[in-house]
Amino acid sequence: MKLRQHRKEWKGSEKMKHLTDRRRIIAMCIALLVAVMLAGCSEASRAGKPTTLDDLNDPSVTIGGITGSVHEPFIAQVFPRAQEKQFSTFGEMIAALESGEIDAFVHAKDNILSAMEENPGRLRMIDEPVGEAMAGMAISPRTKYPELKSQLNDFLKEMKESGELDEMHQRWMVDKSTEMPDIPAPEDPVGTLIVGTSGVLVPNSYYQGGKLVGHDIELTLRFASKYNYAVEFRQESIDEMLNDAESGQVDMLSGGIGETPERAKRVIFPDTPLYGNTINVVVLADDPS
Repeated sequence: MKLRQHRKEWKGSEKMKHLTDRRRIIAMCIALLVAVMLAGCSEASRAGKPTTLDDLNDPSVTIGGITGSVHEPFIAQVFPRAQEKQFSTFGEMIAALESGEIDAFVHAKDNILSAMEENPGRLRMIDEPVGEAMAGMAISPRTKYPELKSQLNDFLKEMKESGELDEMHQRWMVDKSTEMPDIPAPEDPVGTLIVGTSGVLVPNSYYQGGKLVGHDIELTLRFASKYNYAVEFRQESIDEMLNDAESGQVDMLSGGIGETPERAKRVIFPDTPLYGNTINVVVLADDPS
């Protein structure tokens, strides 16, 4: 009786062991199948590059924007379901896109096209814009030069009426020129303008061979030459520029300053904007080289 009982107990324990092993194998197979499916979805997601704005309006998508820029609010407006990540500079967003930290970013079309020329085959712009904005210069409400507003208004009006403003836009923004004209500095300046600028935004304000160049830099130097000012440029983020202008630490802002009603409460925009620009989305190219 005891032998039979031992045999039954042994058979029972062996049965339980086989059942447990079988369950473990089934669980492992299920886990492996899920892992393969998730990996396949991940690969499909990476392979399926977004081609339309609708593709980006998804909770799994992260879209970058520059903190405090005129472009950044369009992320929430156009892509309410997507995630948003903020950056300080245009270059940081490009690096984040290429590393996979973000899936796309929004910015002004002129700057995007310049970046695509500098990074051939790596970036792609979705043609359909998400919005538009006017860009220009701005004056500190606490500048030490009370005549600065009227001078800048007169200067930009003359430049617009003579066609020089359009010629500059064509040369820098469309033809992608990188040549700065020789603009004479005043020999006996009436004062020094402290000007906040990006210094990293092609073709508005950027460094080339250690020299600050660009559309807005040329325009600032032309203005200063006409009204006999020396110029001291201060490289800052857009948030720093607006804060310093509002507090009077800089006299002017120059470097693709987008005009918004909110910003108009903090700085003074001249009557003549420099140009209009569409806001577009950038993703990685289908086959980045």
